[in-house]
Amino acid sequence: MPSIQSNLVYIVSNFGFLPDTITKLETRGVLLSKSVDIVNNIQIKLEECNGEIAKLILDKFNKVISKNKGWGNIKNINQVLIGETTTDDDLSSSNLNLDNYLSMKYAPITSVDVERSFSMYKNILTSNRNRFTEDNLSKYMVVNFFFNTN
Repeated sequence: MPSIQSNLVYIVSNFGFLPDTITKLETRGVLLSKSVDIVNNIQIKLEECNGEIAKLILDKFNKVISKNKGWGNIKNINQVLIGETTTDDDLSSSNLNLDNYLSMKYAPITSVDVERSFSMYKNILTSNRNRFTEDNLSKYMVVNFFFNTN
């Protein structure tokens, strides 16, 4: 059908960047500054898209970002981490201490890491969990951690 083909061309030409971008956001161990840059680049690319559908998608994106109160906090923390904020007022307004800021350097902004953690431990909660001894359990956890972080 010609309409499906033209719709696919429109989608790929305007939004083809999204799958790779989502994959980048799901990557483990990414600097917070890189994650914030990725989201900011999404907004820039969506603003460059053409058509009524692109406008609707950009509006939806902006609404989701504006409703996410944590996003403003993440952006403020990122500004401190990359040295763009230099006043003590900016630091004290977030109610975080120095250690909190330092621990946010690699903070994930997606829930993928949480979901990975649940799936790593799902076998522990199965009905055969009684077979685990303390030694076997620690070996299982170390092996799963090693293979899931590489």
